[in-house]
Amino acid sequence: ISGWEPTLHPGLPGIIAKARKAGVRNITLFTNALLLDDPAYARSLVTAGVTTFHVNFPSHRPALADRLTGTRGTFGRRVAGVRNLLAAPGRKYVSLVFVINSLNYRTLPGYAEFVARNFPGLVHVLFTMPCVMGRVHKDRTLMPRLAAVRPYLARAHAALLRHRVKCLVENVPLCLMPGFEHASFDARQALGTGKAGAPAKSYRAECAACGLKAVCPGLREDYFHIHGDGELRASRRSPAELARKVRLLKAARL
Repeated sequence: ISGWEPTLHPGLPGIIAKARKAGVRNITLFTNALLLDDPAYARSLVTAGVTTFHVNFPSHRPALADRLTGTRGTFGRRVAGVRNLLAAPGRKYVSLVFVINSLNYRTLPGYAEFVARNFPGLVHVLFTMPCVMGRVHKDRTLMPRLAAVRPYLARAHAALLRHRVKCLVENVPLCLMPGFEHASFDARQALGTGKAGAPAKSYRAECAACGLKAVCPGLREDYFHIHGDGELRASRRSPAELARKVRLLKAARL
């Protein structure tokens, strides 16, 4: 259930309950968690039957969070919303989504430490590069270079693993995730389905010699049109090596 902010719909708990009654076993809600600062409302969504909550949580710095979301003074409510979900009785899967951009990528390590320490019970954090739409379409300087993001993303990944929080990364080619390719959401899907590649992504000339091409989705076309493909470097790792690492992490529930 997504599309702008579903919790603004006054009948959302009833819609969820009807879906569960109709036999829908897994219900995922995408939300900014603002209205979940009301503990009773957060509990009602869990009781109604939401099984997975994906919360857009763009920064651990209040002023930056306001700037990125175009709001004022809402950070405390977002934090309360996530905590209320985690505290609500019942089985549920709570994760955070962090859209990487030129304003927040340097804060990635601090963000990882903040969410791991402040949200016990959090299952995973998804770090994703942006698509060229919305604000990024209007201001393409918001799209950072992958090579610049890489060291901060690596440190954030390491911090989350230290706290036993699963880290996933989306829309980043594997060659730009050296040492933590196993965190790639795209690669994990490819290992499961046997199919790499994805809509809006493609391979460049450098990819031909890459050992991980079989499980790498490639580079987003909209990123290529802004920054080109000069950052790509063929990897010498093998899919089998990556698969072993993913199996070990999954066995550890990471």
